[in-house]
Amino acid sequence: MLLQESYKKSKTEKDSIDKPLVYIILTLLFFGLCIMFSGSAVTAVREFSDTMYFVKKQFLWIVVSFVFFLIFANIPYKVYQVYSHFLILFAILLLVAVFIPGIGKSVSTYYGRNFHRWISIGTFQLQPSEFSKIAVIVYVSATILKLKKKSENKFQNYILPGIVITVLLTLLVTEPAFGTTVEIFCMIVTLIFIAGFSIKKLMFGFISMIPLVFVLIYHVGYRKKRIEVWLEPYKYRFDEGHQLVSSFKAFAEGGWFGKPLSTGYSHRYLTYCHTDFVLATFVEDFGFIGFVLLYLLFLLLLTRSFLLLQKVKDQFGFLLGTGILSMLGIQVLINLFVVTGMLPITGISLPFISYGGSSMLATMISLGIFINITKKGNLN
Repeated sequence: MLLQESYKKSKTEKDSIDKPLVYIILTLLFFGLCIMFSGSAVTAVREFSDTMYFVKKQFLWIVVSFVFFLIFANIPYKVYQVYSHFLILFAILLLVAVFIPGIGKSVSTYYGRNFHRWISIGTFQLQPSEFSKIAVIVYVSATILKLKKKSENKFQNYILPGIVITVLLTLLVTEPAFGTTVEIFCMIVTLIFIAGFSIKKLMFGFISMIPLVFVLIYHVGYRKKRIEVWLEPYKYRFDEGHQLVSSFKAFAEGGWFGKPLSTGYSHRYLTYCHTDFVLATFVEDFGFIGFVLLYLLFLLLLTRSFLLLQKVKDQFGFLLGTGILSMLGIQVLINLFVVTGMLPITGISLPFISYGGSSMLATMISLGIFINITKKGNLN
């Protein structure tokens, strides 16, 4: 009887999750919903005559995402290593689907560019590029382990993985989703570096991509224009640069403690005040103090995750967790740099905070996987 009770207790301890990490995630979700109310109210009234329109939709996505978070937190993460090829193939097929009439949804811009980033599922729209990030993390982590186990370090071993990743990145660039492409590239570089591959090879691979980046920027109209707007936003302040200039103004007017909710400049003139540029709206409403508190929460999430990751026993779990951690960290930094004008506009959302179901769902699924990796039974 005592042995049975001891076994049950031991099993329960092994399956227990890191509660502080879950509390941080829940706090960010709550924080995000409050920010959504402040940031979207004016737009919601103007477009839908309902102050709570975006808040209600975001709350629905949070509930759905949290259910998926719980599901993936209970799926043994080693399963993904076995099915990594199927996951990356499925991600590629979803990226192809955005170009198929009747399945994919195209959105035209005022400068004549068509964006193919969404697929329609009934009344819902999903953005496959968000989920492709998870598939890439799984595939690259599994592939790195396979390559390290092979005794011969032949060039041929790298051809198939290289083709697969190139196809996926090409589809992302074609959508176009250049910000996600950069994010995935940074994630891959991080995983390769952490895995201990040659730094010289890594740097050579990075340098070899630079000509491609220049081709993409200067020979595709909208990317070239975005660079020009980024370099001289005030020159284009009445058209393409309006977004960035409005963001600067929102940051400046926020001061230390912010302005009364939903009364600031950004609520009336910032186009994406509740999506990609929600941070500017937040700072205008809650000031520099609110900004610091928000990023302290992000820092707490990333630091706690990093400390847990150092204790993971399994190599695949460590790489998978590193990929997820880098995905979140890179996304937070890119969004911050874009909104403050340190990087060109990329369309990268702020995790937990920006309005959008696909981003929320992908974030919570990846964190569910991370929670499973860092269960006590998987740690030293």
